[in-house]
Amino acid sequence: MAKSKLNGKRLPQFAQRYFWDVDARKLDADKYSTYIIERLLELGNPQSARWLLQRYSRRKIIGVLRKTRALSRMSANFWAVYFGLPREEIRCLSKRYQKQHSTVWNF
Repeated sequence: MAKSKLNGKRLPQFAQRYFWDVDARKLDADKYSTYIIERLLELGNPQSARWLLQRYSRRKIIGVLRKTRALSRMSANFWAVYFGLPREEIRCLSKRYQKQHSTVWNF
């Protein structure tokens, strides 16, 4: 029984490929939920997106989407449309963030 509880906290094997920078087999889905949500919103395929939507509450995913700076404009816009959120509520789509983001690499 303890083993099944642990498995519920781990990423499924099909989603582990998106976490090349950590040992995905040891990644706790509860403890690192923000990191997992950000990564799968940005890079995940349809299978991992389905898992994400089943694993975490809509409220939790939307909360991460609103606050994160880790998403590309394309991904953030897609998920904003998917969840029916105004662009102004998404931090990485705000004009202020876009101006700051573009000045980081001032070449």
